[in-house]
Amino acid sequence: MVIVMRLITHPDLSNVSFWGALLLQVGIAIALLQVNYAYTIIRSRTMLPAIFYLLIIGAYPLLYTEWKGSLAAAGTLICLVFLFESYQKPDSQKNALNIGLVLSLCSLVCPPLLCLLPLFWYGFYRFQSLNFKTFFASILGVMTVSLFAFIWYVYIEKIESFVSVFSDYRYLFGLHSFSLSIQDIVVYSFVSILFFMSGINIFLSGLSEKIRTGTYLKFLYLMSVCLAILLVFQSEIKASWILLVYIPVTFMISHFFTISTRKITSWTLIVFILFFIGMYVWQVLFLL
Repeated sequence: MVIVMRLITHPDLSNVSFWGALLLQVGIAIALLQVNYAYTIIRSRTMLPAIFYLLIIGAYPLLYTEWKGSLAAAGTLICLVFLFESYQKPDSQKNALNIGLVLSLCSLVCPPLLCLLPLFWYGFYRFQSLNFKTFFASILGVMTVSLFAFIWYVYIEKIESFVSVFSDYRYLFGLHSFSLSIQDIVVYSFVSILFFMSGINIFLSGLSEKIRTGTYLKFLYLMSVCLAILLVFQSEIKASWILLVYIPVTFMISHFFTISTRKITSWTLIVFILFFIGMYVWQVLFLL
């Protein structure tokens, strides 16, 4: 359905960026399922993370050709896998190095992605694997890619392009004004309510999960909040942050709908799906 609706709403099907973004976003959705199966973030095998991710990002037509943001989101998900793999493993230098390498590679197309490195350090701390070795390994990964990028730009005699991107502190870490459309307000509000309810289940209710799973969920919740803040204040790459923030958010919402057996939760799930299908229909009617 997601692919069909995009084909209907996108006028230029010969656009390479459209197909590249679509393949990456579908790949992320499939990878969410594999991550859930591997680390049991949600206790049961469910398709909800993939379904929710595609449904939610489908409400934003600006994402249909956003291949750079999709690539950054895919890289961030890979980094999450390396982080989860380091749980209670002090000798996780290799995972930390890989996180530094992947983040810095993705920063070549989305430089502000380097803002997430401290978040992964905190993740190592929460997973009891942060030490000097893992900290230095992550820095080494970033420095390695940056050095190769610097050498490449020197070789092609465009060193000013490299310096201008990574020397602009305001672009990497600055806060900017942010404007919301009516559609943004509706979608953000709807998802935020469910996200808040999932947080209540994790932090306030008696979460009947393993300690490891609970640690994963709490980190994903914090990650969602941090990415949402970046989304609000770094409007220049709004599309990229949207694609990133809904990776942990879909895990949280999927967990909420999976652990609850109450009838009202089932009705809420139906409303959730119908809401985003309605957003697709609105796009078709508006564009046509």
